[in-house]
Amino acid sequence: MVDILLKTIMFVPKFGVHSLQVGFIASKIGKELGLDELEMFYCGVLHDLGVLTPHKGVLLDDIDNEFLIKEDVPTYESPTKDHTLISAFEVSKISFLSQKFPLISSSILLHHALPQYLNESMTKDLAANVISISEEISKYVLVNDEEMSYDDFVIPLSTIKSRFFESVYEAALSVLKQEYIRWMLYDIKAGFNRERLIEEYTISEPISFDQTVEIGAVLSYIIDSKSEFTRAHSWRVAKVSGAIAKEIMLKEQEFFIAGLFHDIGKITTPIGILEKKGKLEHYEMDIMKKHVYYSYLILLEHQNEPWFLPAVRHQERIDGSGYPWKLKGSEMTFKDKILQVADYFVAVLEPRPYRGPNPPEKALEEVLRAVQNGVLDAGPANILKDLVLGGYDFESMNFMSSIQQDISNFEQSIIE
Repeated sequence: MVDILLKTIMFVPKFGVHSLQVGFIASKIGKELGLDELEMFYCGVLHDLGVLTPHKGVLLDDIDNEFLIKEDVPTYESPTKDHTLISAFEVSKISFLSQKFPLISSSILLHHALPQYLNESMTKDLAANVISISEEISKYVLVNDEEMSYDDFVIPLSTIKSRFFESVYEAALSVLKQEYIRWMLYDIKAGFNRERLIEEYTISEPISFDQTVEIGAVLSYIIDSKSEFTRAHSWRVAKVSGAIAKEIMLKEQEFFIAGLFHDIGKITTPIGILEKKGKLEHYEMDIMKKHVYYSYLILLEHQNEPWFLPAVRHQERIDGSGYPWKLKGSEMTFKDKILQVADYFVAVLEPRPYRGPNPPEKALEEVLRAVQNGVLDAGPANILKDLVLGGYDFESMNFMSSIQQDISNFEQSIIE
């Protein structure tokens, strides 16, 4: 499941390139210093995860090379910055990574700290300094379209040598002497070898349902937080689809995972489209629809999991009017149709730029109208009807998961 986290990050254009470059170069420098290569890769890839949440009014659409470079300037007044605090906090909420890589949160927290705040004999501080120099190397690649030689890296690095431990500086130069390393950095920038690199570093060992939910909660918070209108959308869809499944003794956990990951492709959807108050233009609707295609690409390695098809088919409709495959009723499973009903219902519940929120009874009316029009399947809709009329506590869906609420509260405390 960790591959989903990596691939989602890759779909944020400039940010994804920078993250993968830092992960790659940090793994090689770390190995040179006797650190765990795999751990350093994940420290590097996730070092700026907190940049993705809009804690300072910065949206995914705003993240470009200039923004990344400005964010990565260290401060002499403090060993931490807002985004390093948030990044470390978010990563700490993914227990699978925290348990497997003991250094990850602390090294991310301190990756902008200057040597006077660090102790070279402490592994976490050494790892943090490796991330720091890896960021600088990545920035040089981002702003230079022509491939840099070894000397091209040495000159700018020498001017900021005081920001790094001598051992880290020498290890970085040693690694940069390898043509393979330099060429790979530019391949990542050009779009080559990214999938292969992610596959090489993906952790294949199984993880528990709870650990999967942790990854889904952090990712869906990042994605849904792009817009105030969708802040808890994925969590709500997970809860509603799970509740429908439970009523007919299907595996609730499968639908919960499908709900958490169903909109993961919205990492690519511009905020201007998500929050447009008027009717979307044809080309804007095409962009909006494309999120399902990107969800499909991000989740594709899990196509044999029982939750995969319901997640990527949530915008299909039984009359064939949905997307992206224009499937009709008989071409889909009942599980697919449960996600479609849950997503439709939650979308009507939630506020949108052009209207306020609706009570469950009103959302149910819209679902039943869609059934009458041949758009949604009557089976899961009738189960949902029993839940609504039976007093299911839909009010609880107004709150995020405890993980998402913790991140939101932590961000708010930094702003204040």
